[in-house]
Amino acid sequence: MKKLIPILLILFLYSSNCINNVEDLSEASEEPIDVSYLNDVQLIFNDYCTDCHGANGGISLTNYSNTTSGNSNNYGSSLIIAGDADASGLIDKIGPNPEHGATMPPNEFLTNDEIATIRAWINQGAKDN
Repeated sequence: MKKLIPILLILFLYSSNCINNVEDLSEASEEPIDVSYLNDVQLIFNDYCTDCHGANGGISLTNYSNTTSGNSNNYGSSLIIAGDADASGLIDKIGPNPEHGATMPPNEFLTNDEIATIRAWINQGAKDN
């Protein structure tokens, strides 16, 4: 029994140290630096959005011009406000509890990293880069 106590003590100290060093993955991802519309944002739109928000009328997310000039029924011209992701209807709509209607895309959610990428692009001025 005396030999078991030091082993248990070492295991306890090791496990408590590991627990304290675990990264908190519940937080939303930080915004990426230098987001490219073409190489980052449009790829997300292509994966999730353009099947419905393409050439069929309404909001089109098929290219930069359509994305930044689009008006929506619920958000009007505030779909994308360059430099202010929090005021942009697009960010509201892809979030968990949109002000109008259901979260987009329907039946699946963007990852925290994908939302952070779109948010960063808007906050960085919604540039055509």
